[in-house]
Amino acid sequence: MIHIFRLERSAKDITEYIIKRLAIVCEDINAKDAESVAYLTILYQRVLEDRRIAPEERGLMHILDKLEEDLMYDRRIFAARAEFILDFLEADLLRCALLSCNNKTEVITLGRVRWLKKTYFSGEKEKKTAERLTPGTLKRYVDQYVIGQEAAKKAVAVAVYRHDKMVKHPGEKFAANVVLLIGPSGCGKTEIMRRIQEVTEYPVICTDVSSLGASQYRGRHKEDLLISLWEKSGRKKAQAEHGIIFMDEFDKVLQPVFSERGINVHDDVQSQLLTMLEGSDVELKVNGRVFTMNTSHILFILAGAFQGIEECVRESKVKEEQQSGFIGFNNPLMSEIDVGFSRNNITHEVLMKYGMKRELAGRISEIAVLNPLKREDMIRILTVPKDNLIERYAREIRLACGADLVFTEEALEKIADIAIAEETGARALHQIVRRAVRQCLYEAPGLKGVSSITITGEVVSGEKDPVFCMAKDAADWKAGEWDEEAF
Repeated sequence: MIHIFRLERSAKDITEYIIKRLAIVCEDINAKDAESVAYLTILYQRVLEDRRIAPEERGLMHILDKLEEDLMYDRRIFAARAEFILDFLEADLLRCALLSCNNKTEVITLGRVRWLKKTYFSGEKEKKTAERLTPGTLKRYVDQYVIGQEAAKKAVAVAVYRHDKMVKHPGEKFAANVVLLIGPSGCGKTEIMRRIQEVTEYPVICTDVSSLGASQYRGRHKEDLLISLWEKSGRKKAQAEHGIIFMDEFDKVLQPVFSERGINVHDDVQSQLLTMLEGSDVELKVNGRVFTMNTSHILFILAGAFQGIEECVRESKVKEEQQSGFIGFNNPLMSEIDVGFSRNNITHEVLMKYGMKRELAGRISEIAVLNPLKREDMIRILTVPKDNLIERYAREIRLACGADLVFTEEALEKIADIAIAEETGARALHQIVRRAVRQCLYEAPGLKGVSSITITGEVVSGEKDPVFCMAKDAADWKAGEWDEEAF
């Protein structure tokens, strides 16, 4: 790898070179590996473009320097690709060291690779192991990133903990372990699973199943879910069979969809998913290779908005009232029945009225209802969670010009109000905040002598520009003025 810097190769040439080296130490190269190769190529280009490094001094150590810069900036973003690259370089350097009788440069570089792995990944893995011990530690980790939704976080934490016990005690009998999360779009269902994914040793996939079709029809099938899990586990079948599958938009497969022949396709989809949830051998075909995966020890977590389920709750309530002896004038109207969206109102009978097959409803062991986000929830999502949206943009502005990015209380309230009006939950926050800081992101790299940039409610609504506050030693500076020395 080291001699590649002696010649300034094109991105295409260096990518081909890296893949050849990768093929020597890896049996297979999948899509995720290709992403890491592309990232390694980018690191190489950054070294070539760095004028501080003399051409004759360029080496693999400089790539590692760039890699460490990215990990220091945001380990969560770069961790997966960086860890793969370090593993690959370690294997490649070990091989080269053996062939070249301990070349000193390669041995030193190998030491740097191992130091990076120990510094940025070994301690994190030990921490993750400790965090897996109880449902409480799992929930506390998710609490750092997800506001509220206590019932859902507890349900998922218990399910993941029980899954770990089931895998490690295969001889013991456990009750069913299928969780259903019900809540409006953008309330935190997917985010909970993303954070659980960071602290569990098992492979996790989060997938939208709304377009899932029966095996005999075109489109995505249940087998595709298992293939994705197998890919996520590094194509290791034993690990995939102990993985976790999060099926989002599950409510969509409960509504009837008819084929040209008048067959309810989603009825077949439910039957096939039920077989998978109960535990079965599923035949998978990948690139001509055929193998069987058993689903008995896979944890399934289902989620959806379940729009319109209130009507099913009303029907169930009316039935209860009638059975309780209310007749004639005493019989309440459906429109008068309170159907507050709560766990107590969502029963297996209600799910069946909504369209879920009886056998599938009976397989669900835990139901958790997530609450719609209120104004105060939106504000807390913007400011409280670790590495929240405001912090990310503030970090970016600070790196660009050294100024602090400040959001007033009025601005936060305005952002929350707009997000609630759009009815897409926390997902709306990203676009609204981005609009508010768009001008700051454009001007920040060219600003000089600014101590802070303030976003007010009027900035959020588009009525005014951000407020640029000058440092005391830059009294003559004007907002929006570019640094001419940079050109």
